[in-house]
Amino acid sequence: MRATDTRGSSAASVSLPGAAPLEEWRMVTRGMTHVRSLRLAGLSREETMQMVAAAGAGTLGRRAVARLRDHTAGHPLYLQSLLNEADPQALADLARPLPVPSTLKALVHRTQDRLPADARNLIEALAILDTPTSLATTAQLTGLPDAAAPLEAALASGLIQWQPDQPTTPLRIHHQLQRDAIYHTISPVRRRALHTTAAALVGGDRAWDHRVAAADAYDPDLAGQLADEASRQVAQGRYHRAATLEVWAADLAPTRDAREHHLINAAAQLLAVQAVGRAQTLREGLERCNSSPARDAVLGYLAGQGGDLVTAEILLAPAAAVADTTTRLTAATWLGATHILQTDGPKAAAALRPVVDRMPPGPAARYACGLLAIAAGYAEGPPAGLAVLAEAGLPEHADQVVLADSRLLAYRGTLRVWAGHLGPGCKDLVTFTARQRTDGNLIVAPLEHYMLGFSRYFTGHWADAAISADQAVLVADTQERPYGLTPGHVVAVMAQAQQGLQEEAESHLADCHRAARSFPELNCLFPILGDAVVAQARADWPAMRQALRRLDDADAVTPGMRALLQVPWVPLYAEAFTATDEGTCPAILRRVENALRTFDRLAAHAPALAATSHWLHGRLAATRGDSATALHHYRAGLGAPVRYGDDIPLHRAFLNRDIAHHLLQTGRLDDRAEATQHLQKAHHTYTDLGAIPHAQRAAHDLALLRSSAPVAAAGGKHDPAVTLTAREHAVAHLAAKGLTNNEVARELFVSPKTVEYHLGHVYTKLRLTSRRQLHNALQRSADTPARMQGG
Repeated sequence: MRATDTRGSSAASVSLPGAAPLEEWRMVTRGMTHVRSLRLAGLSREETMQMVAAAGAGTLGRRAVARLRDHTAGHPLYLQSLLNEADPQALADLARPLPVPSTLKALVHRTQDRLPADARNLIEALAILDTPTSLATTAQLTGLPDAAAPLEAALASGLIQWQPDQPTTPLRIHHQLQRDAIYHTISPVRRRALHTTAAALVGGDRAWDHRVAAADAYDPDLAGQLADEASRQVAQGRYHRAATLEVWAADLAPTRDAREHHLINAAAQLLAVQAVGRAQTLREGLERCNSSPARDAVLGYLAGQGGDLVTAEILLAPAAAVADTTTRLTAATWLGATHILQTDGPKAAAALRPVVDRMPPGPAARYACGLLAIAAGYAEGPPAGLAVLAEAGLPEHADQVVLADSRLLAYRGTLRVWAGHLGPGCKDLVTFTARQRTDGNLIVAPLEHYMLGFSRYFTGHWADAAISADQAVLVADTQERPYGLTPGHVVAVMAQAQQGLQEEAESHLADCHRAARSFPELNCLFPILGDAVVAQARADWPAMRQALRRLDDADAVTPGMRALLQVPWVPLYAEAFTATDEGTCPAILRRVENALRTFDRLAAHAPALAATSHWLHGRLAATRGDSATALHHYRAGLGAPVRYGDDIPLHRAFLNRDIAHHLLQTGRLDDRAEATQHLQKAHHTYTDLGAIPHAQRAAHDLALLRSSAPVAAAGGKHDPAVTLTAREHAVAHLAAKGLTNNEVARELFVSPKTVEYHLGHVYTKLRLTSRRQLHNALQRSADTPARMQGG
């Protein structure tokens, strides 16, 4: 067996005392029949987090842990070295560069010291260039007339790699950490000279990088040129690059006023494309700036995004009233965003409407338009928000929306889902997230992921919903968007509880309640939904009602959240308070009736909600003792057209369940036969969904009806897929859908090596050798209600 160590993206050879030369081992393995290559990947982010916690630095946030993992490529030795040497506060400071681990630094320095001068110069040149570069350009930077001999020595050192099969035969240093270690051995004078020379050899962005690196003092001329270039980058839509140039200009500006101007511009350019996480790294410098409307607006917005809504409003309100048009409109937009986080639709709309009417076209205008649509949804319901977006003239089909308007797809998808247009809403969100992978200005935010999770939950794609939930939580945690944690966790709760994954659901539910303490207005409804769905999956009607009684408290849930999120809360509320164990309190039934009246206004224009509406009206009529009306609604619900991808199959199963129970109360033989058919259909739907607790109860009911031929209760048959962990399940699910390892990695925000690692475990546990076998195995698992329940 041949093992190749690729940790840290380095293929450096490892010699062991007394071991045969590597070529001898190759000769041995060539003659062997059974040889398996093992590629040892670096630690995953989850494993890195465990190592950080074990080292006593468990307070590091996910973003800091992700940076540590990326910095070390998951190499355990380098990671442990950093954890031992660096203060946890320094590791948590995202604005401070991470050091090179001392173990690696010492190894690199020893290797350099053994090299001939020309080979060392060649490696130093590559460290200066910091990108794959042709041998000719590298040699030109060092002034070497013949680079062949130095190249041979440099390659033998194991520090660089060469790709002679590529058109430009590029050279590069193996790993960024090695590059950093080499770079810091170069004297400041030589470093500046090399950067000055490099600036003339390369073009585009790299030339600016080298010019800035060559500067050793305040340089007002270069600062001015950087600001001019930043303006050109903004005109091309490259806001991140523009912000980088403005930060450099701030470092080179000779006066405090100029430095502050450039720093504020940098933050504003980042926030124009909602790069909140990166903008937060500038916060300390911004706080040291003199107070001004522009500075206060930026700090106010950052405060609001971090959860300090009081400070946000204090800083933004005055800035939104200044004479300068740009500052006023920007501050008003961000003030509207703060009111959105407070779920105050009328106040948000009052701030945003003038902005939408006057803001020139661009990302900021589209952001304001999207916020105004959400504000209208809070004030008057999702259809009102969709009417605002209709003013933007978006094509009906997501793939026809121009790239510049892509951000609006996230808002339209959100409002479509909450309006009950599940299929079109999901299509908007899927299109938007696909575009994010190729457009750096479409910053990933929690919204599109947890809304995709909700849409997939409603349409019965619970494995996909759980993946979207994990993505939302990860993005919220790593991109400084804590408002996304609670909805992300509640999607996971709902998807896992309905599958009978009680332990996982309870864990996410605890996290949901914890996260809800921040942004209390925005998060007021989500823990209620989580509690109710966990109780619903257990058929624990008293617990379900206890959770939903908080909706009767006007102070517990804001009017905005009630208006916007009718699709998830109204069916739960109506089902809980029309359960057969509940007395027919007229006041409670009137509240159910009022809730259904608002829900019906959505259902009138959303075919996906038709069956749900009839199911709930049938339950209400049955609770009131009106059997004829109940049966009328139940049968009308059964007759509602089924639209795949734009339907709520769980509610249809509940409809079959409830008409069966209603028919059984008559005692007539014909009704008993029809009830059996409805229960069979409910059981079939539950089984298709993987709704184990519901399928078990339906099987029990059928067994009582047909004692001579009982239906096997869900979960009674062994399924090897139950041994998969939650992460292995997610990887297997996506791989079985035909995604490549790289595509799965992008979906789950992990490395392809991590996907390969988990997929190997899946194949071993399920005794598989191919993706086709994996697809068949998961299909069999889906047909057997004992679904994957590993931790």
